[in-house]
Amino acid sequence: MKMLKTVSAIGLILFWAGTHPVAGGDEKQNSKPDGCSSSCGVADGKTASKLLKNVVHFSDDDVRFRTADGINVFVDPVSWPMDDLVVKSGMVKPDLILITHSHQDHFQPTILQEYFKLNPRAVLAGPPDVAKVVREKGMEASEIKPGQSYTMAGVKFSAVPAYFLEGDSHPKANGWVGYVLQLDGANYYVTGDTQPLPEMAELKVDVLFPLLYGCGGNLEQALKMADLTKAPFVVPVHTGGHEEVIKKYLTGLPKGVQGAYYKDAKLVVSP
Repeated sequence: MKMLKTVSAIGLILFWAGTHPVAGGDEKQNSKPDGCSSSCGVADGKTASKLLKNVVHFSDDDVRFRTADGINVFVDPVSWPMDDLVVKSGMVKPDLILITHSHQDHFQPTILQEYFKLNPRAVLAGPPDVAKVVREKGMEASEIKPGQSYTMAGVKFSAVPAYFLEGDSHPKANGWVGYVLQLDGANYYVTGDTQPLPEMAELKVDVLFPLLYGCGGNLEQALKMADLTKAPFVVPVHTGGHEEVIKKYLTGLPKGVQGAYYKDAKLVVSP
């Protein structure tokens, strides 16, 4: 395992899982950031710095992005805007909020109301059951359907089906989703709560944020998601804070895939 130098102030723990491009990386549809190859297939520190420069993960599935144009995109924000880590990150005022599904570790209407106070013009979208609750709370919401592409608040994204093949806690019939965000020429995929699905093999992904722990997810399933998407860079989320599981996951990634994780929104380099 080869360690990486510090690449951003937002907070990553970076690891090498190899030093070669991902085999079979497909050509991406979008132009890429400077220093990124046509497929973002080379996992190096320079690429990591560019792809994750304005990204932060707090807890659960709460992942936030800022584009080069200053647009803030929040996926499943469950951290309060006044939390110390949120304030320090600067990711406080959303322009676009995307909710994957209605479980409380992903969707907190009371917290969303606080973000709307900071930006009443923010756009919020999610599956029909999410949109229904949001409207009942006096906020506006757009409905999202799996398999569809959208442009909202100046951001292009696609909704990917998210469900479990077994059990009834995350059924396909609910229409819950993950999101592939097209930001500054790269594709970021936040899976939401899902098992590995055949649909993932059809996606073009530069950075994967897979469900790792809890809610029915596990390490082997998250490794399968990395294999299916062929993403050259992987950042596990919904980890439960279990660093031993995170580290085991990162060392198990396919050769040539670079992994990272966030801890307290602060950069820590593995010893």
